[in-house]
Amino acid sequence: MQTAKEFAQQNRENILRDLKRLVDINSIKAEPEEGAPYGAGVRAAQLKAFEIAKELGFEQTVDCDGFIGYAHSGREDKFLGVIGHLDVVPVGDGWDRDPFDMYEKDGYVMGRGTGDDKGPLLAAMYACKYLFDNKIPLKYGIRVLLGCDEECGMSDLAYYLENYPEPVFAFTPDAGFPVGHGEKGIYSSDLVSAPITDGKILSINGGMASNVVPDRCTVTLDAAYAEAVKKAAEGSDYYDITEEDGKITVTAKGQAAHAGMPWGSLNANLLAVSLLLKAGILEGEEKKAAEFVCDVMNDLDGGFIGIAAEDGRFEPNSIIGGMISLTEDGRLCLNVNSRYNTAIAPEDIEKNIENKAAECGFEVRNVGNSGPYYLEPDSPAVKLMNEIYNSVTGRNDEPYVMSGGTYARMMHNAVAFGCEMPGEEAPEWVGTAHMKNEGLSIDILLKSVEIYAETLMRLQEVDF
Repeated sequence: MQTAKEFAQQNRENILRDLKRLVDINSIKAEPEEGAPYGAGVRAAQLKAFEIAKELGFEQTVDCDGFIGYAHSGREDKFLGVIGHLDVVPVGDGWDRDPFDMYEKDGYVMGRGTGDDKGPLLAAMYACKYLFDNKIPLKYGIRVLLGCDEECGMSDLAYYLENYPEPVFAFTPDAGFPVGHGEKGIYSSDLVSAPITDGKILSINGGMASNVVPDRCTVTLDAAYAEAVKKAAEGSDYYDITEEDGKITVTAKGQAAHAGMPWGSLNANLLAVSLLLKAGILEGEEKKAAEFVCDVMNDLDGGFIGIAAEDGRFEPNSIIGGMISLTEDGRLCLNVNSRYNTAIAPEDIEKNIENKAAECGFEVRNVGNSGPYYLEPDSPAVKLMNEIYNSVTGRNDEPYVMSGGTYARMMHNAVAFGCEMPGEEAPEWVGTAHMKNEGLSIDILLKSVEIYAETLMRLQEVDF
């Protein structure tokens, strides 16, 4: 029987071909259409994944009303799950090439979704093909869930869990190796000011997603404030300022980062509002609202808003202002995203933020809150998967916990598993998940096929 490593190398071109079939589809969430609750692009990626799954030898593919789907082989009463996703985050600015035209460059595949999460998902699907081709006996069936809304709330998996059976054990290839056995809680909401009358800000738009520290924020003002704003921006490379048709447009340029790892980032929303305060043009309620949103964004550990805490398992808590805008009725709206550990209860996160917001004249809207989860690192499946990873890679890495959020948090018995490799540094022209010029090492992609194949075989030996 060929080894999983041999299989991965022999299928290199097929894997890259199929990955391009997925990456070339713009699967950013859009307005729902008939049969496509997350938009036509996500639906197209889902249908393409069904097509690929059939080609790889899965016994059946099931469309769960467009919300999610799965490819399955083996028994259906007890099965292992692999949960990946086909939706991607918005692309943003600064890409070297079309993000939806995957290409190879110096050992990397480049394009939105290569690393998050179309590449890792496809690696797991090819790992299943290895088991099928080599007729590996399946004590448990294998079900690969094809998610469609991971980036915008995971309503897809919620739909699945309401209507279909849960795997006895599952992993999601949507993080890093070795085994992610715990995740922080994730809180998000809109902090909305009282209506601002006669405000100086005509428009403000920063950020594209709650879970990303934004690298661009644009503010429009009356040109009468041009001199004050330009003076406040003197000596800084963070701002582009233009005048046209009696208005001034300020574009703040920051440094993006994932909301779960914001340290070292530079929030463009904070840069933009701070500049207006420095220019001294804001007054009254508008000035107070601007000061509040700056205080929230300035304090990444959440101390200002009353949620700072440490638990000895996870990193300290964090909070970012991922998006900022003006509402139709003239309110300043800051979307916040917090990653919090087990030292603070989910309900206390909500209460503390609501109290601080009210104290500063803001109300809280559109709350989303998913508590942290934690599996013990010495549980049989976690230990086995970690051993397989170390055996294949020749490393000696330990299981980890994270600040990011994956599908694993929604299951009773699941972990995150790959496919980022710890300590592997990509060239500076390769972006990570959610960043411009997203890319994935082809060597890591093929190594992931090998790791996942060994894992799906060995998990058949575990009693669940």
